[in-house]
Amino acid sequence: MTSADGRWTIVFNGEIYNFQELRRELESLGTVFRTESDTEVLLEVWARWGVDALVHLRGMFAFAIWDAREHALWLVRDRLGVKPLYYSTVGSRLLFGSEIKALLAHPAISRRLRPSALDDYLAYLYVPAPQTIFEDVEELPPAHWLRYSNGTAQLCRYWQPRPLPAGETTGASAESLLALLDESVRLRLVSDVPLGAFLSGGLDSSSIVALAARAQPEPMRTFSLGFGVGEEHYTELEFARLVSDRYATQHRELTIRPDCAELLPRMVSLFDEPFGNPTALLVHALSEVTRRHVTVALAGDAGDELFLGYPRYLGSRLRRAWGVVPSPLRRAAAALAERIPEDTNGRHARRRSREFFAGGVGSWQSAYITWVCYFSPAMRADLYSSEFRGAIGGHSAEQFLERRFAEVAGCDPLHQACYVDLHSFLPHNILKYGDRMSMAHALELRLPFTDHRLVEFALRLPARQKLRGRQTKRLLRSAMQPLLPEETLRRSKLGLNPPLGRWLRNELRPLVDLYLSPATIRQRGWFRPEAVAKLREEFTTGRRDYALHLWGLLVLEEWARQYLDAARPADRVPQRAEAVA
Repeated sequence: MTSADGRWTIVFNGEIYNFQELRRELESLGTVFRTESDTEVLLEVWARWGVDALVHLRGMFAFAIWDAREHALWLVRDRLGVKPLYYSTVGSRLLFGSEIKALLAHPAISRRLRPSALDDYLAYLYVPAPQTIFEDVEELPPAHWLRYSNGTAQLCRYWQPRPLPAGETTGASAESLLALLDESVRLRLVSDVPLGAFLSGGLDSSSIVALAARAQPEPMRTFSLGFGVGEEHYTELEFARLVSDRYATQHRELTIRPDCAELLPRMVSLFDEPFGNPTALLVHALSEVTRRHVTVALAGDAGDELFLGYPRYLGSRLRRAWGVVPSPLRRAAAALAERIPEDTNGRHARRRSREFFAGGVGSWQSAYITWVCYFSPAMRADLYSSEFRGAIGGHSAEQFLERRFAEVAGCDPLHQACYVDLHSFLPHNILKYGDRMSMAHALELRLPFTDHRLVEFALRLPARQKLRGRQTKRLLRSAMQPLLPEETLRRSKLGLNPPLGRWLRNELRPLVDLYLSPATIRQRGWFRPEAVAKLREEFTTGRRDYALHLWGLLVLEEWARQYLDAARPADRVPQRAEAVA
């Protein structure tokens, strides 16, 4: 869309949730609109205020604006990184797009592997911005803009909320939180197409559904996911039913039976680079079925990061207490923990206990980094071939999180962990698979917990209002107490996780044998075949829960076949998961 005076032209992906409020403000200043769209409001806001317009926006967005007068191009990405944006410089030109494959279509962009990004991927099972797996392609980080003019790029961060400094006290009421969350939900209910919500049965999605149901004149449409026989402990369907019954939603339960070997190529082609969180498969299947009934769906993503919902936050507090124990005892405990066999059936208590004690020697920040990483530095060093180790050089994947911790070194430790996750795990993992998997089916996912005002509010809360004893999300539970069943408020987090260990031993076993065979590993040249064989053996015998590690290697090999070996990944025929409503 181009402005009436011809100066500004915009291409825009996303939604501006407060566009009606901004439209009224601009009209009071004399702006005349030609359409009813949020795109035109965004264009006119920019035309009036320029880059300062960003402080007024509430929404998810990635957009490019061309200034014909100044011959400058602006690329902008939303605060938390819900919507993707990639770019590359070729001589005096800037290429950009919402997907990496858009840039790879240009003949000047190579498919050269970035070795340091592969190291990052093995550590986190995603590639954190601004790097991508390709040498020639960059990802615009969340909350950044880039201005490109006359062959020169200027990159700037426009939003960086800070948590409480250590020792500073403040607080807020449950009523204040409820009002903010209710407003965020209402903004995201504005739609001229059918709208529903994902309902896992956990606190976050249940809160969204409860508030949306109160604000809607028609019954909400809700969608839940479950698993088959032998996989019951992965499902939360009974808790989703409690909320559905309370608010009389039009509820559909989906039993997902994805053909992982068939769906894997499709998933990889949607990400364009290795992405190792298998929950993406579930969201892909859930989105496919949800899209048959609605065009927009609300979800509870980001609630755990804002209100300390993950078990590792409790572990972080315990780890600081464990740090006062004499170091010889901590080293002895770590050595004993290494001998404990682990469950490989989806229950993670033993693995988490081992990781807790194994990280007991260094700082609590270094321990936290080991908990959120998969292939440790020692495992990666053992895994790499000598040639590939040389290509990586002195790169350390852990420095990505170390820099995030350094940015908030003077803050409360739990808020440091929260801040780190808001700038790593959330945008590069949770939000990435949510957007890619839903948009693959033209389903628009809206996330009330990502509203920047809610994020700023949550970061200013003292840790005691989020985590007390073993109770996580304390203030959120208090705020939602009048609106949710007691069972929902009491229960601990389960999470949307597939029975990956079971899949690797059964449906995925032939693919493991093919993709992780010594011949395949040797031919690829990145890893030592005997190191991969050791991972497989320790997983098969039940000594180590290496399901995610093996899945990550499967994804990497499939990506290499599509993007390094094949000329055009789009030529691969996409397959569909089987989902039964």
